[in-house]
Amino acid sequence: MSVFSNSNTSPLSENDRWILNYLTFLATGYALAGTMGFQEMQGIALQATAAVTVGVVMLKAMFVKQTPSDGRSHALLVLILLILAAVLNVMVSWKPLETLLRWTGWLVLVLSLSRIARASEGQWINPLIRRLPVLFFMLYLAYYIWGRSSDDLSALRSHLHMSGLYGNLILATGLFSPKLWQRVLWTIVGFVGIYLSGAGGALFTVPIMFVPFILYSTTSMPVKGITVALVLIFGATVFFQSQLFNRFLDIKLNISPTEESGFTGMDRLEHSKEERLALATYGISLAQRYPFGTGLGNTYADVSKEEIGMTHVHDGNVSLLIELGYPGFAIYTGVLLWIFLNILRNPGIDNQLKGFYFTYYFTFFGRSLSENYTMFDLGNFFNVVLLLLTASLFLCMRHGIAVRQPMMSRPGPMRMPPPRPPMRPRPAWGASAALR
Repeated sequence: MSVFSNSNTSPLSENDRWILNYLTFLATGYALAGTMGFQEMQGIALQATAAVTVGVVMLKAMFVKQTPSDGRSHALLVLILLILAAVLNVMVSWKPLETLLRWTGWLVLVLSLSRIARASEGQWINPLIRRLPVLFFMLYLAYYIWGRSSDDLSALRSHLHMSGLYGNLILATGLFSPKLWQRVLWTIVGFVGIYLSGAGGALFTVPIMFVPFILYSTTSMPVKGITVALVLIFGATVFFQSQLFNRFLDIKLNISPTEESGFTGMDRLEHSKEERLALATYGISLAQRYPFGTGLGNTYADVSKEEIGMTHVHDGNVSLLIELGYPGFAIYTGVLLWIFLNILRNPGIDNQLKGFYFTYYFTFFGRSLSENYTMFDLGNFFNVVLLLLTASLFLCMRHGIAVRQPMMSRPGPMRMPPPRPPMRPRPAWGASAALR
């Protein structure tokens, strides 16, 4: 499944190699930070890792040689819109200093990643696609093992929700592994990881993430059909088999058998759905009360804690609407849609790469519907990868780095073009004119 024509023949450049190594070390850092047994220590460790992430990427971006590009006007327009949204948001924020720090860190990271991506040759994406399932599996194990060993029920649920997300990402990225046995392996590992996490949102995200895979992946239709059939069988088995489904929900609740708890898994699922809808309704009403936003950074936590007893609304999109307000949310959504349209309409990006990117994003989006995940959260490894991919496809791939060609599962032997026949001597001008 090669995305670039020269990805298997040309050695990686220094910047491409740096991106791969840095993402590998960063995943390890986030895994270690996520294994902190105490919630307070975990929060500090994740914030420290995010700060180091911004600092290291910024330093690297300062020393890379920038290649000329005709897409600077697009990047400049996006930057102006984002800075405008940031200024407006800081001005109306309930906690201006926290909002300013959040916006500054995020903008610095995005600009630095964009500069590094434009200075690279784009050859890091294929190795990254092969490496991501392994990195996500490492993060899944870290959150799952330490979550199960925690005595705090809140920490248990938080870690298992995160492990469920990484189970989704294992499945999403594993579908694009270069070999069939790897795709089968990561599909099984992803499904088992989702089941063991007990996160209902992870289970219901699976159909969402398969939409771009079916539409854009260059995998043969029989393989797509078998994959979709397996997904439907897995989902139906877990959902309709009461014992499996009850056990699935009991994992996160850390209680033993559902029959002893007095209510069924379906009752619990219905209660969870009603709770999520009530939280989303409350979040929309809060956005209507404060149409210009409360400021980026979960600044409404004190109000929601007082009014509903929770610090967030369990929906990343509604949370952004509250924090950014209607003007800021409109700018953010407009910029994101414009980037997506540019990626989709760019003939220089192979459909396989489009399928990978949008499968990754749809996985993140599906989980954001039930959890407070946003693209502004720097405390998660998957967000850094998403921002880097978005910047690369929008700024670099549109300028000829990617080459459209049929996808291959493995590199074939290089075929040399046949030798050209010797050229006949060109006749003199007068003879040429006479022949005409």
